[in-house]
Amino acid sequence: MSDNFFRFHDLFAQLGLPNSRDAIAAFLNQHRPLPNDVLLADADFWDESQAQFIREKKLEDSPEWTQLIDQLSEALRENSGNRNMFGTCRVLALSGSLRHSSFNTALARSAQAMAPQGMNIEVATLHGIPLYDADLEASEGIPAAVLKLKAQILDADALLMVTPEYNNGVPGVFKNGIDWLSRADMKAVFAKRPTGMIGASMGGFGTLSSQAAWLPTLKMLGVTLYSGNSVLVSRAQNAFDAQGELMDDSSRKNLSAYLNGFNEFVQLIKIAKLKSR
Repeated sequence: MSDNFFRFHDLFAQLGLPNSRDAIAAFLNQHRPLPNDVLLADADFWDESQAQFIREKKLEDSPEWTQLIDQLSEALRENSGNRNMFGTCRVLALSGSLRHSSFNTALARSAQAMAPQGMNIEVATLHGIPLYDADLEASEGIPAAVLKLKAQILDADALLMVTPEYNNGVPGVFKNGIDWLSRADMKAVFAKRPTGMIGASMGGFGTLSSQAAWLPTLKMLGVTLYSGNSVLVSRAQNAFDAQGELMDDSSRKNLSAYLNGFNEFVQLIKIAKLKSR
């Protein structure tokens, strides 16, 4: 974790802002980039008392505050160092359904459209992946569709699994795809990969059972699972319109909250990785 988070803790408290690590990261992500020709105190996201505090401490040249203020100003600017630390969060949303009008593919596309600032979501499906067969693997190797999906995951910062629920459990087609990916290189694809899970079903409990059933597999694969929020779209036939747009207000609010939390989660992991290098 960046030392700046420890330093900014006191400054954010003084400004009357939430000062947890997650809150500080969210603030920086929300307000970047601050144009280079705008003084920190003149930024439009401060209230008058916050702006006045920054101006006064800079004028006083108070050493205990000036350094923190300068560091915050730098963290909010668009420069190469900040881009590396707080750059775009690239997410691959993988739908676990093959149906053309799949509610879960529609949910993945809704997530893509509702992605918060700083997050870019690509949608992928499992089309073209055969049933796992060890003889096929031995004779022909990993199928091209699996290798393509592997490359998409490796190119992303995080994986968002969008799972249906079949008979209170994990969909076979989705489990088959994950099994193939584990054969392609389980460690590279899954180990410590930031992973989220959302889903939609026509039942009254959404994908509660399916998401719970995935947990032993995800634990074995070694992903770093986000569990801060949940998206369990129930009665999906009523939540989406004929064009696949998510119309249900409650579901949209849940999805928006989930994506914001997931974005912060992934960004914090990226920062921790940079710190450990």
